[in-house]
Amino acid sequence: MSDTTTVDRLRTVLADVVYPVSKGQLVDHASRNNADEDTVHALHAVPDRPYGSFDEVLGVVAVDQSREA
Repeated sequence: MSDTTTVDRLRTVLADVVYPVSKGQLVDHASRNNADEDTVHALHAVPDRPYGSFDEVLGVVAVDQSREA
């Protein structure tokens, strides 16, 4: 298990999030959208603060560029 994910996985599970959103809401939303375990763990690891856009989430989540979608 890893605490990293991919941009494509995040984009898929957070596609219909309405921003601003809290860390807890991101985790819940991803879980409800059948996110894989690594993606959920990566979202759990982000700072507990409000996020105003997908780009803000990308700025803090651990993305592994070497992994496939």
